[in-house]
Amino acid sequence: MIRIAIATLGCKTNAYDSAAIIDQFETGSYQLVPFPEAADIYIINTCTVTDRTDYKSRNLIRKALKQKALNPAAKVLVTGCFAQRSHDQIQAMGAIDLIVDNQHKTDIAALLKAKKTGFMDIMDVVDFRYATVKNMVDRSRAFQKIQDGCDFYCSYCAVPYARGHNRSARFEDVLAQAKLFMDGGYKEIVLGGVNLGLYDDHGRGLTDVIDALQELDGLELIRLSSIEPQLFSQDLVDCIKRNSKICPHFHIPLQSGSDSVLNRMGRRYDAKLFTSLVEKILAVIPDAAIGADVICGFPGETEAEFAATYRLLESLPLAYLHVFSYSKRKGTSAARMTDQISTQLKATRSSALTSLSFDMKFDYMMSLVRNRITLKGVVEEYIDDFAIFLSDHYIRGYTQSEIAVGEVVCIKAELPFFDGVQGC
Repeated sequence: MIRIAIATLGCKTNAYDSAAIIDQFETGSYQLVPFPEAADIYIINTCTVTDRTDYKSRNLIRKALKQKALNPAAKVLVTGCFAQRSHDQIQAMGAIDLIVDNQHKTDIAALLKAKKTGFMDIMDVVDFRYATVKNMVDRSRAFQKIQDGCDFYCSYCAVPYARGHNRSARFEDVLAQAKLFMDGGYKEIVLGGVNLGLYDDHGRGLTDVIDALQELDGLELIRLSSIEPQLFSQDLVDCIKRNSKICPHFHIPLQSGSDSVLNRMGRRYDAKLFTSLVEKILAVIPDAAIGADVICGFPGETEAEFAATYRLLESLPLAYLHVFSYSKRKGTSAARMTDQISTQLKATRSSALTSLSFDMKFDYMMSLVRNRITLKGVVEEYIDDFAIFLSDHYIRGYTQSEIAVGEVVCIKAELPFFDGVQGC
């Protein structure tokens, strides 16, 4: 059997893509092995959202090349967003067998057989590439990509140049893929995309997808990945209210609480809209876990602008923050701005926001315990007789249970986090 080692960096969309890559190899012809152990094929599905992910991508490629030095017959294939943006840099790293563009990454099995090396400019792509997935790679929950690309071109973001223009899966393919996951025994689907809120197939949008998935027997949880604030419409809020399978967990990228910074970023909303959206969601689901992305140290960010961000975040009942220090991305307009912030100052501001996020998460967990909120989630693994699951409220739970990995557990939130009785 062919030994395949695959490494995946970045978002849930990449996790789905990696599963689709593996699914194209003939069933029974391969064995998945941990990366970067001895293998016949090494696949690195890269990310380029920050300098750090570029570094991680290069590091994984080097690890694969070291293994190839020990076994020259081994194949090293690189794909993903870093590969899309940095083809020549990767080619110069060594004996790479194949660099595959984002649109054709699910053809890797066929490309290996054909020994093809073509590489497509992602900006020329107009259609969503659908490839079936029966099993995720080492995951108990199903990640389903229904949208790809983005046409917003925020001034700091390289993703549109790596993923191409906005495009959506056919509605029929979305349902067919979801049913494949159900046939495979998955109880939770995480809907994802590069810009999920842009999903549209001839007038059928994200709310139509949610309504349809709600009716699927066997599906117990539907989780939404990140949605832009201006795309989190009243229709979506109403859809969440009427569909019981939707996880009360919503990740909304704020990026900055300063309107002047948002304007320089090219974002399409202001702090007032974000605040109003949080209030709307909590009016429908008072115990919802709302998280936000925030970037500190964007070019020209003054102390007053950072303070505005901190004050806004401090005032909102959020469950957590994902904090990023601004990272220059080649080809973006922000990379050409002259008033770049020092690494030291970015680190100081990042530390302050990370500390705030820690307090937010603790306060949110305490509110779940105080209100005895029911937590529901898919069991991911067992450690020391404790079943571990990521709850619908985005808090990881621990409970002594006999429920199998991949099945759903329900408990009341209580200390320690969270032990309780099974069954809803």
